[in-house]
Amino acid sequence: MYDFLTDLDEFFCRKYANYDKLCILPGYKVPMMQASEVREDGRTYAYTLPMDTMSLSRQEKKAEILAELKKRLSDKTFSFSFQPYNLYERVKNTFSKYAFHKNLKTVLAKYRLTPLEAGELLAIDPVIWKNIVKGAFAPTKNLLFSLAFAVQLSVEDLDALFLLCEFEFDYAQEKDVVIRYLLEQRVYNREMIDVAFQEYHIGNLFLK
Repeated sequence: MYDFLTDLDEFFCRKYANYDKLCILPGYKVPMMQASEVREDGRTYAYTLPMDTMSLSRQEKKAEILAELKKRLSDKTFSFSFQPYNLYERVKNTFSKYAFHKNLKTVLAKYRLTPLEAGELLAIDPVIWKNIVKGAFAPTKNLLFSLAFAVQLSVEDLDALFLLCEFEFDYAQEKDVVIRYLLEQRVYNREMIDVAFQEYHIGNLFLK
């Protein structure tokens, strides 16, 4: 378990991109973002370094800074309400091959599951799930995260479903970074998931 968390921490330090939150932490040294170089023509050119220059992985005291960050974390991505599609969106979903509910069925078939069987693996009201499956309600990002663990989706299949809903992994969100690591590493063991979530104070999912 120690090695697993160490690997997760290293990934988090490389990927986490909430620099506003990082730069106020004790021990964090804000790097110089402007640099210059003399080129062949003899002129000096100034340029801005990429944002990942501010990455936690580049900090000398990254372990101490990460520990302080963890103390301050809380999951505010609460989304247990589901919005129905309006009439225009429902009509569009009926005819579009890019409708989420149609592609959900195709993705789940790869895992030998029907949408209704997948719903039984989630801690969600069956009525709400049925409305999502038939294209009446829109899924939330937290629901798709939960589905990925419940069904053991590949990160590529989750990315495909995200694209249909205009979601993406946001590396300024602690939850997104941790879940990306778990899925890339195919960590579906519930005990390990719970340990990772506890370490980074992640909740508000629909996991049984």
